Amino acid sequence: MSKKTSREIFTVPNAWLPENFIPELPDTFSSSGEIIHNARNQIRVYNVNGRRVNVKKFCIPPIVNRILYSWGWRIPKAKKTFLNANEIVKRGFQTPQPYGYIIERNGWLINFSYFVSEQADHLKPMGYKNHPLPLIKALAAYTVQLHQKGLVHIDYTPNNILFAEQDGNFTFSLVDINRFRFYKAEVPTAAVLTNLMKPFHDDEQIKRFATEYARLRGWNAEKLCQKVLRRRYIRNFYDRAKATLKKIPGVNLFLGKNLSNRS
Repeated sequence: MSKKTSREIFTVPNAWLPENFIPELPDTFSSSGEIIHNARNQIRVYNVNGRRVNVKKFCIPPIVNRILYSWGWRIPKAKKTFLNANEIVKRGFQTPQPYGYIIERNGWLINFSYFVSEQADHLKPMGYKNHPLPLIKALAAYTVQLHQKGLVHIDYTPNNILFAEQDGNFTFSLVDINRFRFYKAEVPTAAVLTNLMKPFHDDEQIKRFATEYARLRGWNAEKLCQKVLRRRYIRNFYDRAKATLKKIPGVNLFLGKNLSNRS
């Protein structure tokens, strides 16, 4: 570690996790563990004292966000994920148990950051595929509970929703939670509409999901489906436009895509 590099390290007191495991991650990450996700951010899984530990390394933020994080105007993603995990559990819902985080700085600028948590091998992601109606209805009921308790996962997508089934009963857990919103009361309708358009890949499953959600809340199912699908179409148009924009030379440099997480 150079003289200009500093680290903010926070670890939850843990009887089985070695004291040096989290502090040493920036030095050992690139040459240890099993890679399970390798994109802009990287996730590795470690076997530690007979248990599995998940470590997510967040890439160096794009330049604008990097300044905002560095000046304290926004909370760095690893720390935000840790704080969100604790709040989710506090409100009675599941997410892999958080163990700690590291924030690296190069001078005053935020560099890489790391979030450390339980590896929930007993759960599996929803994934982009056709799902049976019981699972769709169970997720609708779970989503109602989230919204009534004031929780909104901004990236409420299939791969960020983990589930397990036993004897026809489903349990759910949330991951990739750095973008999360908490309300003191129930989630506002506008945020509900945006949230409902994401958990499934195709419109037909979204309609079944929204219909069950409306039934459980005593809402008009037809109107809810129309509003959700309208927002979904707008969002898809925006995503296509954004993908086209990223093909313009120089845009990726501004967005920070040239900053690899693999160093």
